[in-house]
Amino acid sequence: MDKLRIALFGFDSYVSQIPRYREAFIELDHELRFDNPNIIYANDSTGYVDAIKLKNTFQDALLILHFLDIPWHMPNIQKQTESLVNNYLLKADIIAANSEKVKKDLSQFIPNKKIHVTYDIAKDVYLDEKIKKDNIFLYVGRASDPVKRFNLVRESLLKIKDGEKNIKICGSQNPHFGNYLGIIKDQELNKLYNSSKYVLLPSVSEGIGLPMIEGMICGAIPITCSDNLTAREFSPPDFICEPYPQSIVNKIEELNKEYEAKRKIALEFGKKYKIQFDKKNIAKNIINIFNLAKK
Repeated sequence: MDKLRIALFGFDSYVSQIPRYREAFIELDHELRFDNPNIIYANDSTGYVDAIKLKNTFQDALLILHFLDIPWHMPNIQKQTESLVNNYLLKADIIAANSEKVKKDLSQFIPNKKIHVTYDIAKDVYLDEKIKKDNIFLYVGRASDPVKRFNLVRESLLKIKDGEKNIKICGSQNPHFGNYLGIIKDQELNKLYNSSKYVLLPSVSEGIGLPMIEGMICGAIPITCSDNLTAREFSPPDFICEPYPQSIVNKIEELNKEYEAKRKIALEFGKKYKIQFDKKNIAKNIINIFNLAKK
């Protein structure tokens, strides 16, 4: 494969996708540069404006805009989405949709042939059988974001003996509940996934919900809610419940009765997702999109 020149745009921090893309493309022996690129890739909407500007300068480059989700529960979302499509997405050569659900949603506004599914990159977590499972509930995410519905976590665990004592929370926002750890390094997060029985992800909407994916890779069971359509795409049906505190409690009690059997299901999905969400495989998918577009 010829060495490609790739310009990356988007939110760039330790917890974002950009460092993982950077590592993957370098490991695949491609160049990262803004001068005369072959591919201009914006991983999220924060990079769209600069990516489009660079495309105007280097018009032979393939402009790929990655799109996370359409949160249909939000007010005026139809109008907001149409504005985003007209001002940004239609200027792309390719739209990289975060899931099949997102691709289907976008096809209402954009020709289907322009849309390819490209997942987010999971953190470099792995199954460590040496780590014993404890009675830990794990929450990874922005606890103050209404979309994440941390209130369901709080209200359900208050109904469970030692529920508040046994939850560990990772993210940039302190919910003042349970054991808040802040933003932690991937190695520590890997230990937490491996030692936790359950990963709680009650969001109403997600691009993918990487804690669900990463949890299953490490043998933790994710609990998600039925009104999150993306969860239905990636989660085994046994792990989905109605979006109410008592429904979450009932689901935990149900899973506890057959925990080892249900954990095996999570592990089966996790083995598949370890490959599908690997940084090199995601980067290769982008290269394949480029090669198909240039034929």
